[in-house]
Amino acid sequence: MARDVLLQTEHLKKYFQTSAGELHAVDDINFSIAKGTTLGVVGESGCGKSTLGRVVLHLLESTDGKIIYKGEDITQVSKKRLRELRNEMQIIFQDPFASLNPRMSVKTIISEPLENAGLSRGERPHKVNDMIAKVGFA
Repeated sequence: MARDVLLQTEHLKKYFQTSAGELHAVDDINFSIAKGTTLGVVGESGCGKSTLGRVVLHLLESTDGKIIYKGEDITQVSKKRLRELRNEMQIIFQDPFASLNPRMSVKTIISEPLENAGLSRGERPHKVNDMIAKVGFA
């Protein structure tokens, strides 16, 4: 694996048992994302895009395969390590109207996870402003 790879999956699978048999929601997915790049996952409704994201973040357990983050195999990590990793990883759900509260300002929405990650009240405004500038909203 190259040093600049941030996230990689190897033969990642997620199967569900249904009354009709085994459903292959994610079947043998391989990808890598280099630091500073973006991966778009595109497909029709029900093809497994959200399931893939949930498996990578351990919101669902994988059936098989590997998830490698910053060179570390995180496929079978402890609960303690998973809590640490979740400070660095998050999923953005497909429905922005369900994800964003229109009564909250952009700064408040960005600040909320920083508070949950343990940044002090004094550190948050600077970090929020940096993020807003980074994505071109400033």
